Amino acid sequence: MGILDRRDFLKTGLGAGAAVMGASIIGELAAAPPPAPANGAAGAAEAGLPVPEYEVYACKYGGPMVRKVAVVLWNSGWDVDGPFNYYVWVIKAKSGETILVDTGCSPAEGAARKVTEFVSSVDVLARMGVTADTVSKVVITHMHWDHVGNIEAYLKAFPKARFYVQQREFDFCVNNPVVKRKPIAILFDPLASKVVGDLKGSERLVLVQGDYHLAPGVDLSLAPGHTLGLQVVRVNTAKGPAVVGSDCAHVFRGYREDNPSCFIMDMPAWIDSFDKVKAKAPLDLIFPGHDVLMHDGYPKVAEGVTRLV
Repeated sequence: MGILDRRDFLKTGLGAGAAVMGASIIGELAAAPPPAPANGAAGAAEAGLPVPEYEVYACKYGGPMVRKVAVVLWNSGWDVDGPFNYYVWVIKAKSGETILVDTGCSPAEGAARKVTEFVSSVDVLARMGVTADTVSKVVITHMHWDHVGNIEAYLKAFPKARFYVQQREFDFCVNNPVVKRKPIAILFDPLASKVVGDLKGSERLVLVQGDYHLAPGVDLSLAPGHTLGLQVVRVNTAKGPAVVGSDCAHVFRGYREDNPSCFIMDMPAWIDSFDKVKAKAPLDLIFPGHDVLMHDGYPKVAEGVTRLV
């Protein structure tokens, strides 16, 4: 038997062990009919319409926190410490229309988990002038505590906004009792999951089925692996396509080194999602979930807020 490279090993070995909750995802995707094309930029261009260009901002609401590097790079560096931050993101058009990505965590959860330098994400958004009148869409990339935990505050702060969650993410996090088991429950805020669950059937919640055209120049892409229904956001910018990748990778090195965090529910699905995401934009325009460089390495526009592109 020949020596397997790392990706094949993960798919055939570690992948099987890491996919306790999501082993059926690849089969489901193969069996399902192909989704409708989700390419807002191409669609607008074909229709002869100008494609809007957006700016993308990272808003730090917590951190830096220090953990072992192996937490953010799959089992690589258990003897090395490294920092990471907590973020939400803002996608802003020249017209002022604003799309928010994730809600961050609640103040209560931030205190319980001892998030350093915690500030409510709603307050961070206010520093860059985000108002209720300009926000009509909030994308929830996935339902971990640090990405959806502040949803109750967002519902009040942005009363016109609709919240976009992948159907399979909703089904697992809200309806599957396995989410209460200890190894999985630690990643969730049950109060936030209940708030999302209670929105079902209302105009405030849109359950997305796979790839989805959100707005001209903005598309959602299903990218399972970190969770069963993580989605990323592809955005048309002045520099070309960019991706708000959330926790598809936790740090920039993950994309460069083909290496996820250690929080992967389905490794084979993650490998396929990684390839899908990296095909959507240049590496320097794919933004991870927690890298301190998004705060330290880009132009500052307000306290805790940087312009990524």
